[in-house]
Amino acid sequence: MSAEDRLAILELAARYWQTVDTGDLQGFADTFTPDGELENFTGVGKGRETLAQWLNDFEPARLGNRHYTANHLITKIDFDTASVWSYLVVTSVEPPRQKTPRVAALARFDDRVVRVDGEWFFAHRTMTVFGS
Repeated sequence: MSAEDRLAILELAARYWQTVDTGDLQGFADTFTPDGELENFTGVGKGRETLAQWLNDFEPARLGNRHYTANHLITKIDFDTASVWSYLVVTSVEPPRQKTPRVAALARFDDRVVRVDGEWFFAHRTMTVFGS
């Protein structure tokens, strides 16, 4: 797998969390393939429209949080498919800044990403929560 592909996949993960933290519903949905799936503690959502609605519905729980992923392990499956393993740390940065930010959640992601027309997307994301 090329360095360019690895960087594009890392940027996909960064864009995903940027859209979550900013509430960019369409941008969030567009990190997935049209039939992409997100599997987490709320269930399974499939398709961009459903995923955008999920992010909208989840807004009260994510406001004031910032999401960070680390330790990405990218494994090539074939030319247009890879698996990605990473950790997630969620910090709570409740405004106003009267409190020190705290770890709000820890999780692991197991992802399948695919290249479509030269661009990488999530085909399936599975989140396993460690604690909250």
